[in-house]
Amino acid sequence: MDWQEQIQLWSRIPVKMWDIRSERIAPGESLQAYRLPANAFLFAYRGEALVRLDEKEYGSLDFLLLHGGKGARLDIWASDEGLDYFLVLYKPVSGFSEQQSDKRPDDRIAFRRPYAYRPSNAILLLALLEGLQAQWVSGEKWDRLQATGLFYQFASEQFRQAELAETEEQTVDLATQIAQYIEGHFREPITLETISQMFHYSTRYLTRVFKRKFDCSPIDFVIRNRMEWSKTLLATTNASISDVAADIGYTDIYYFSRLFKKQTGLTPRQYKLQPFSGGGSIRPLFKSGSFIAGREQSKYIGEKENHYHREAWRVNEMNKGFKPTLAASVLLGLSMLLAACGESSPEPQSTGQTNEPQQSAASESSSETATRKYTDALSREVTIPSSPEKVVVITYGGYLLPLGMKPIGADKNVIDLYPEEMPDVQNIGEGKGNVEAIAALDPDLIIFPDFYGTEAVGLYEGIAPTVAVAWGGDPDVVKTLRTMGDIMNRKPEAEAWISKFDEKLQRIRDELRLKIEPGATALSFIIYDGEVLAGGETGTLGELIYKDFGFQMPKQYKSFANGGGVISLEDLAARPADYFFTQMTEEEMVQTTELFKSPVYQTIPAIKNNRVYNVSREKWNYGPYLVDEGVDELMEHVSKL
Repeated sequence: MDWQEQIQLWSRIPVKMWDIRSERIAPGESLQAYRLPANAFLFAYRGEALVRLDEKEYGSLDFLLLHGGKGARLDIWASDEGLDYFLVLYKPVSGFSEQQSDKRPDDRIAFRRPYAYRPSNAILLLALLEGLQAQWVSGEKWDRLQATGLFYQFASEQFRQAELAETEEQTVDLATQIAQYIEGHFREPITLETISQMFHYSTRYLTRVFKRKFDCSPIDFVIRNRMEWSKTLLATTNASISDVAADIGYTDIYYFSRLFKKQTGLTPRQYKLQPFSGGGSIRPLFKSGSFIAGREQSKYIGEKENHYHREAWRVNEMNKGFKPTLAASVLLGLSMLLAACGESSPEPQSTGQTNEPQQSAASESSSETATRKYTDALSREVTIPSSPEKVVVITYGGYLLPLGMKPIGADKNVIDLYPEEMPDVQNIGEGKGNVEAIAALDPDLIIFPDFYGTEAVGLYEGIAPTVAVAWGGDPDVVKTLRTMGDIMNRKPEAEAWISKFDEKLQRIRDELRLKIEPGATALSFIIYDGEVLAGGETGTLGELIYKDFGFQMPKQYKSFANGGGVISLEDLAARPADYFFTQMTEEEMVQTTELFKSPVYQTIPAIKNNRVYNVSREKWNYGPYLVDEGVDELMEHVSKL
């Protein structure tokens, strides 16, 4: 097949996509005597089948790309696994093809020319087709326009792989496929999980494979692709910094600015104001030499011809020359990315000469931080640094403070609770945090609460060793601090704070003179989303209420003694208690007070006698310093009893 001729044909005659269909043939079933209503690409991506186009047969195992012309007969016999495939139909634009047909009678024949091959990077083709179908079925006018661009991108990539299939018998390695996928999708949300799902390998394995070849993690590579693209936009367009940030998926301009400065040494504004050098209007974004050449002749860095959906390009095409266009600027800028990840040094030659920098690096490598085994709250044995120094902590960030440490990154909720103690701690976002923000901090350990489950492990473990810490039915500041002291190798510091806290509690017990009726009952809870989340007898607050203050848990709630119980508001009214100890935020407490004004709740002894005492759960859940304040608040309430 003369692929150059095919490419020239597509460049000369406009082509219109007619339809894209995602089809499945069930195990053992078949599609017979189907006549293609237009020229078509068939891409089989899952299952096994015998595929016949006219009189030529092809076996489909794993992946197969097939092209046929209008009117060709298609037969498919699926195996016991069935077959999943995309069918993309297209036609040359009428008018162009008809006018040209008199001068070039072979054009229609060329468009209908059949061929088939096994793609070297099938994942990339699959990702393009999935995106193409999503845009096609959307129904919006602009989405159809983007679908047209994606269709041409798919056609271009399949031609490239078709030519490669004839000239190279080897497939593209996994690490390079990941890099190509990132290059084509870095403006979309990309996580280790999406990459894992796309390539059907664990996040840990993918990260290890990628780092072995390119000396950086996939997420680092995503960030650097985005930063290079943002450099191009800042240097060659009038787009505002907020627009540039939004273009690559960052809604927080301050976070984008921090990432940009970390990568370039300049803020986006400083970079935008730099004077241009060299001819033309394009800022040079490259250094002499190719970073690919020193990386085992890897070939993959891509030219981004389409602003919305860009595709992989090969370094061996760089000899074709460039014009000072935006696409050329993007290509040259992105050609620095893997160098930024880090080049591999060539194997040392046996020359007898001394290379001091290499010896120093080797010495540093051999003296890396010592490690040890740790079994976390999810019963996982994890290899962690013996003395972690750069730790990202989710939810438990406040527990590092009594240990004489601060996390390098923490979730927004914790940072908001410690404005004075954590002014320089990086905000990684809410909840589980932003994976890219965490990766950018290059932590040596990540700590998170076990209620996020193994899903969180998949999010983080590709970045750094990841440890789950038990949350329990009710937060227990002493147990949690001991756990954190163990993980951080700061047990003496943990015990020092615990000792002072125990002394404080003992003073409270010695001075406590509560005037409560014998057998008085109390319940600790939070009202959240229309449900009552009941606290138990354990944990810091539970032990104070039931052990130190002497309240009894109502018998009807004894099943919740270990915490974590959920009851309805109706049950709360039907099975009342003498005292309520709530853990609501200020805003929630205003709403709860209004709720309790209802007659159905006014019969509850705790509400009727104004015995509702609130200390926000923020004081109990987020670290020893806040727990200390929570105990003081609680004592102010109960001292009035």
